[in-house]
Order: sequence, then structure tokens, then C-alpha cells
Amino acid sequence: MTTTPSRTELLRDTIQHIDIKAFDMRPLVQAMGHMAFQARNLHRAATLYDAMLRDSGCGVILCLAGSLFSAGLKQVVVDMVRHRMVDAIVSTGAPIVDQDFFEALGFHHYKGRADADDNALRELHIDRIYDTYIDEDQLRECDATIASIAAGLEPRPYSSREFIGEMGRHLAVHGKTRDSVVLAAHEAGVPIFCPAFSDCSAGFGLVHHQWHRAGKPQVSIDSARDFLELTKCRLRMEDSGLFMVGGGVPKNFAQDIVVAADFVDQPVSMHKYAVQLTVADERDGALSGSTLREASSWGKVSTVHEQMVYGEATVTMPLVVGAAFHERGWEQRPERRLVDACR
Repeated sequence: MTTTPSRTELLRDTIQHIDIKAFDMRPLVQAMGHMAFQARNLHRAATLYDAMLRDSGCGVILCLAGSLFSAGLKQVVVDMVRHRMVDAIVSTGAPIVDQDFFEALGFHHYKGRADADDNALRELHIDRIYDTYIDEDQLRECDATIASIAAGLEPRPYSSREFIGEMGRHLAVHGKTRDSVVLAAHEAGVPIFCPAFSDCSAGFGLVHHQWHRAGKPQVSIDSARDFLELTKCRLRMEDSGLFMVGGGVPKNFAQDIVVAADFVDQPVSMHKYAVQLTVADERDGALSGSTLREASSWGKVSTVHEQMVYGEATVTMPLVVGAAFHERGWEQRPERRLVDACR
């Protein structure tokens, strides 16, 4: 008879975030450039990312979709922010709130099993992301913290960028670790946008806030303002490059700002560089797998410096970003503080 492990046994081994500073990936990535298939594509993606960083007029927008930080990629993005390898971030809500902000409050993600008994996990208040576990009770504390932040703000519409800035301000005082994307971005003036902000723990916190302020002025999220602010960021750049991990809303949102700028009679060039790391393909017509060449037909992305890499992000992202980090092209980049363009 099999005995279900206890909560303590299941929530024991924490996910460790990979540190690209500790490994020089360049020899491996350079060798992959002499191979074929996705190895050669990955080498070209790393080369293009390094070119973005060395292009003095190019601002870099990082797009994130998927359970990236719970899987151990948080420190990669922290280092990108701290070393001026990214100027703005567009993300789905979970990496920013349920994963990064969650860990900055002192909580952790844990190694689990993909074949776990999910009914047993539910009884133990443990949530599962493939082979990763999360303490549901701690996640509720994260939700409640979002509600508390909302309760302390002037009741009006906010862009997600503004609200995430308030989360960074909260962590500056109450955070349990300095290694947080939200906190690092707050300190570096790197705006973070979550166009679907309520589709995560932030949503539960804001539902709680608005429920308890029924009939009174409330904090809300203005997604159109997000679009306007990110478009203003593009107007501050001479050229732009996209580094996309996954697809979905962040990919389209960032690509669309070129069209938005034209629509308000402030035309800009198409995104000069574009790299996407993805497991999706184009056969179903969905955006996540749509090619970057297809985006050119919409006037969004130039086809000269673009590369898609088909592989899972916990493998591909440390290699691409790590190789560019050790090339050190970022050392001469200016601190753009695009958060100032949003105001």
C-alpha cells in the first residue's frame, strides 16, 4: 500500500535558479554554430542578441510567456536587467506576480514530479506546474499582498506598469531577497508591462480589492494605457529589438507598437532585430508559433535580423543569454530608464 508523502516531504527541495555569470557558454554556443538544425539556429540567435546589445541606437524589449521563473530562469532575467541587457519587459502575469514577486516575499518553488497524484496534492494545498510544486497557502499570501498594495493606492485606473512599479516599491522595503526581477527593474527604471495582468495572482488580489470597495472608487488596470506607454517607450528608441521567450500576448503586444506609433502619426521603423525561443510551430495559425517573417507582412518586424529557435526555454535561454553576457557587448550600453518615457 502506497503512502502519500506529507507536505513537509513534498515541499523540501527548492528550485535553484541558474546563474549565467558562473558559466561561460561561448565555447559550446560557438561549436553549435558549426552544427545543424536548432543548434545552428541557437548560435545565430545568440549572435543576433549580441548585435542588439552592441547597436548603440537599439533598445531591447524582452517578452516572457510561460512558467519561466518557477522553473529556474529568474536569475537570468535579474542579471539581464542589472547589466543593461534589456530596456523594457512585456510578460504574462504569472512570471512577474505568482513567481518572481512570490519568491521575493520569501517563498519558494519546489522540485516535484510530473506523474504526481494531483488529487492528493489538492488535499495537501499543493499546486503543480509540471514537475514543480507551489504551496497554495503561501500563494494566497501573495494574492493578499497584492490586495493590500491596491488598498493603499489612490483609487483610479493604473497601467500594469504603474502597479508593478508599486510592487517594486513594496519589495524595496519588505522584500526578503534582492534577487527579484520586479525589484531590479524598479531600481533600474526598466518598465514591466503585463497586458493580461489580472490573469494571475494579481487578479485575485484586485478582485478582493474591488469586491470590498463595491460602490466606492477603486483601483483598476487600464490595458489601453499599457499599450500607449509601451508605444511611448518605442518612440524613445532609434531602433528596437525583440527578445521573445514563448509567444502569446507579450509577443503580439510588443510587435504591435510599431503599428500603434504609425497610427498616432509618429511613424517608426519596424523592429530591427527579433529573436524568439519557442516550442510552438506555425501550422495552426496561432500567434505563438507564427514566424517572424510573417510579422513582416504586418509591418512589424524586419526580416534581415530575425531568428526563431525551436526548443524549451530552460535549455535555450541560458545558452543564448549566457553567451551574450560573456561577450560583454552590454558594457557600453546606456542606461535608458524607459520608465520615464511612460509618464
